[in-house]
Order: sequence, then structure tokens, then C-alpha cells
Amino acid sequence: MYGHQIYQYPIKKRVEFLNSELRKGQHNSLEELAADIFIDIEDLKEELRKDGYFFVPDLNQFVRIEMGQAG
Repeated sequence: MYGHQIYQYPIKKRVEFLNSELRKGQHNSLEELAADIFIDIEDLKEELRKDGYFFVPDLNQFVRIEMGQAG
């Protein structure tokens, strides 16, 4: 899946794809994955943030944080 294709999917499906790719270990970072699939990482992060998904570098994954839970 490449940049223009990823935006056709619902946000949850995008997060699942990105997290799956990061778990495979073929990319050392989100930035490396983004470059590989031709997406602008800042645009992607901003769009996912609107639905409550944030990238956690220590986990190398996107996680969903609901507003009442952040502390």
C-alpha cells in the first residue's frame, strides 16, 4: 500500500496497517516507513490525532488515547 492508497481507508484500518508494518521490524522508525510508502508523516500524524491516535516512539506504534483518559 502506498500514500495515495492509504488515504482511501478508514482511519482505524490505516493505523492497523501502519502498526503492523512497524511490528514487522523492516523499518527502524515511522519516518523510514513513511518514506518507503511515500506519505508525508506530519500530515498523517495530524490526521490521526483528530481521531485520538498518537504515535508513541518508545512503542514504535500508534495508540488511541481517549480524551478522558489522558492524564
